[in-house]
Amino acid sequence: APVFAEARYSARLPENNAEGALVLRVRAWDADWGQNARVRYRLREGRLRGAPLSSYVSVEAETG
Repeated sequence: APVFAEARYSARLPENNAEGALVLRVRAWDADWGQNARVRYRLREGRLRGAPLSSYVSVEAETG
């Protein structure tokens, strides 16, 4: 299973953060070889103030 660099991640954002600004970087790795060692990231969908979380933030699948 992938191992994350931190047990828990959190970030504080300024109000009216610029679109496309980096919010948080997550790091994980897998001890397997080749394709089995590949780690991909995704945001677990939820809602914030009635809107999908993905309308506020996005995750770069390859880099976290």
